[in-house]
Amino acid sequence: MPDPGDAWSPDDAKRIFDEWKRSGESLAAFGRRRGYAAARLYWWRKRLATEPVDLTALSLVPALVTSEATAPVTIRLPNGIGIETTSATPAWIAAVVAELSRSS
Repeated sequence: MPDPGDAWSPDDAKRIFDEWKRSGESLAAFGRRRGYAAARLYWWRKRLATEPVDLTALSLVPALVTSEATAPVTIRLPNGIGIETTSATPAWIAAVVAELSRSS
């Protein structure tokens, strides 16, 4: 891990955020314990959240649609971002899956 005062690369930041997630602490508590400035942690969290998603890492899970009724659905991308809807029809889900598959 880089020293708190060193410049971080995106890979350094990802390793730090992986450690933070495993710690179970709040981001502020983790930063205080490790000596990282809160502003730096929040800046990197925002920057990492806006990085492009690697669609080649996507995989589809087989599913069986048993009804035409709408249901709440969350499609979770590899970077943790979720696409949520409370009224997903089978046609909408199929369109999203087709587009994600086409993009990869």
